[in-house]
Amino acid sequence: MLRAGEVFAGYVIKRRLGRGGMGAVYLAQHPRLPRLTALKLLDPELYADNEIRARFEREAALVARLDHPNIVQVYDRGFDEGLLWISMQYVNGVDAADIDPRAVPPERAAEIIIETAKALDYAHAIGVLHRDVKPANILLARTTAGQGARVLLTDFGIARLRDESRQLTETGALAATLAYASPEQLSFTPVDHRSDQYSLACSLFWLLTGSSPFAAGSPAAIIAGHLQHAPPSARSLREELPSEVDAVLTKALAKQPDERFASCTEFAVAAQQALTAPQIPTLPQAISQEQDARAATKRSLRIGGLVLGVVIALVAGFLWVKADRATTKTAVRTGPIAQQPIDWSGAVAPGTTTGPAPFQAMRQIDAEGREVARPSAAASPAGDGKATCEPMTIASTAPLTGNNAGTARGLLGGVKLAVDQFTRANPGCRVAVREFDTGGFPQTAADVARQIVDDSSIIALVGPLSSEARSTGGIFSDAGLPFLFPGVTPVDPTSTAWRTFFRGVATDDVYRRAVAKYLLDTAHFRKICVVRDDSGFGKGMAHDVVAILGAAADPGCRVEVKQGERDFAAVVGKVAAAAPDAVLYSGYSAEAAAFTRQLKQGGVNAAFVATEGALSVDFVAQPGNSAQGAVLTCTCGPVTGKFYFDFRALNGQGAGWNAVEAYDLTTIALNGIAAGHRTRADLLTYLRGYEGTGLARTYRWSDNGQLTTPGIWIYTIS
Repeated sequence: MLRAGEVFAGYVIKRRLGRGGMGAVYLAQHPRLPRLTALKLLDPELYADNEIRARFEREAALVARLDHPNIVQVYDRGFDEGLLWISMQYVNGVDAADIDPRAVPPERAAEIIIETAKALDYAHAIGVLHRDVKPANILLARTTAGQGARVLLTDFGIARLRDESRQLTETGALAATLAYASPEQLSFTPVDHRSDQYSLACSLFWLLTGSSPFAAGSPAAIIAGHLQHAPPSARSLREELPSEVDAVLTKALAKQPDERFASCTEFAVAAQQALTAPQIPTLPQAISQEQDARAATKRSLRIGGLVLGVVIALVAGFLWVKADRATTKTAVRTGPIAQQPIDWSGAVAPGTTTGPAPFQAMRQIDAEGREVARPSAAASPAGDGKATCEPMTIASTAPLTGNNAGTARGLLGGVKLAVDQFTRANPGCRVAVREFDTGGFPQTAADVARQIVDDSSIIALVGPLSSEARSTGGIFSDAGLPFLFPGVTPVDPTSTAWRTFFRGVATDDVYRRAVAKYLLDTAHFRKICVVRDDSGFGKGMAHDVVAILGAAADPGCRVEVKQGERDFAAVVGKVAAAAPDAVLYSGYSAEAAAFTRQLKQGGVNAAFVATEGALSVDFVAQPGNSAQGAVLTCTCGPVTGKFYFDFRALNGQGAGWNAVEAYDLTTIALNGIAAGHRTRADLLTYLRGYEGTGLARTYRWSDNGQLTTPGIWIYTIS
């Protein structure tokens, strides 16, 4: 096993990514180019198997012929230090087998299959079959700057050329994964592109239901399903699916290849239409397809009885170890995540519910400042009420005493509310909250962290605050403990080896860009005065925003005020002379209150926009209505009326900063527990593949635990 920092074949090893069908895969730095690659090494014990070695070597040669945006590229191959290796494109994301189908909307499942179908049809067109299409070989790349989420097909390790007369697997060993293998593969009859289509249909079935079509407890039963049984109804496993999708799947899963669709794309498009169209015409002969499937089953019985004995004997020897992990996931509960409706009327900014004027939630924007639709529902911690589990614990660590106790209590209250709603609805799965007070001291936080990771009953942590995260993140990561971080101040895990970190709000750089782009591209301001205070927050925010605003940031009214200052006559004079259409204030609430009042008194009627440092009841606790109409931006999600009353009833106080995010993050962990992910490692895998909507925003994470959908909120004082 290679270790981080080792050099192999000139590549610097970063970390192990996992294992493929024939060996380990590592993340490595290219020796000459600023590029990360995936380095696949063949297991040494497999060298003696000439077939497997040939298969490994051929993977590079096969994929090197393929040039398609939905296929993982191969860069190089070689033999060093007694090991065969292939250097491949590194895909920053997860494979489809590691996502929770309950968290995947059917429309997204269709998109994944559409993109995979494009890759397959391209490969088929140049004579290459994949022969092992399954969710584990479909990679879902994270969204990056300038590039949306992508779907890539990988692992052509058992592919062969269609025009080859001698099959690579001449020994008769079945290399495809049983759960997704076509009847042709299982009966050792000739295969063509329609075999890959069958496996793709099995993969869609899993993405929609969380189960492969013929999941069973033994290899013999799985094979019998593929050869002899009609496919089950996907709708029977996930009732909100449209009935039309069953007809599409039945055709793609036909026992006879000539009864399937002509191409993978034709199948994928039909599936997408069935899943997305509210009313679509019945597919031609959709009713007779079910009858045809029964007829095909009868025809397959003629060969099934003969072939099954041979296949079972083969499987009993060694194929059981190749059964896909997805078939073992059938014990994990599947289905859509339970939702709770959101009533946005009266939703306000956290920590402002006791103020003289509400900070009303106006809109949500993305990282580019574009308005995004507010969801009508969010994940509910209560679930379906059917969860069962051994008793376990979610920890929360924060400075419950000291200067930040108010913020910490909001965090803890959000965790408690989610767990309370879960345990009331699911008496068969008792989850407790264990709170730890750090007092605001990093060393105390580190000592507490060691205590937490040593408690095997603790499956996840929600917290801590930023200063404590810096001293505890490595401890949690080394122990494999998922920690979901709802903090609002800077933490930069990209320079660390944290692998269990999941952030609940946007980073400062994302927040600053979103605000600037909102002012320019959504609000369409063209002349903006940027005023900052002399705090580190104020300076950093203003610097980045000005850089993005460019010419729209008027240098004539780009000024700094002092914390504690209350006479802004000189600043107001500069702003009035500039006659801007907006003023952006980057600083804290005490100065913002006096500044807005004096701007109004000085005749400045430009729109006033403040950053999250000004988000406090102090901002409007001033004579007159000078703050009315002001806009405030924040990474923090709003408090809805229902959340406010539920939170107050349980915790005896209003919901402050971090409360909504802590609630959302705890809900995600609880949904993972309810779905059967009840170890730290399993829950970590669940979180890495999670995508779902909470009260504050949609949650999906990059490899370093940053949000790929970092919604920013815009509030207005009314």
